[in-house]
Amino acid sequence: MTEWPLPEKQRIPEGHYQFRLNREPDLKAFTYKDKDGNEQKGRKLVIYAVGLNENGEFRISDGLLPWEDRYTDLCAALDVEHGRDITVTGRIFEADVEYQPSKSDPTKSYPHLTNITASADLGGSKDVPKSGAGDDIPF
Repeated sequence: MTEWPLPEKQRIPEGHYQFRLNREPDLKAFTYKDKDGNEQKGRKLVIYAVGLNENGEFRISDGLLPWEDRYTDLCAALDVEHGRDITVTGRIFEADVEYQPSKSDPTKSYPHLTNITASADLGGSKDVPKSGAGDDIPF
């Protein structure tokens, strides 16, 4: 009897995860049509993360547009200071994974991060001193 290997392209199951950014995001240029049908240029932030929950560990990437609430939620969850050169690799946040159909091909669907929030576990979220660490106040 032959034991078949797992498929190499595993689909991340829908659900709630804690995510860790495993590399710096990319800013990708794209074109779109505005409400008047005029072609416009924009940029989206593509993030790369590893999600962990009771189903295991999964890699995910997602593109967020600056005018989406998801983008604002991610910035708040990661405590992003706009206008500063920052590094976010290793920071942690929580989100749900939901599959949404492709606008160009409804037979395909892609995972999207929704309900993005700061993680209760601050490990890696920011350089926050542990309780009492760095305290110069004697009382």
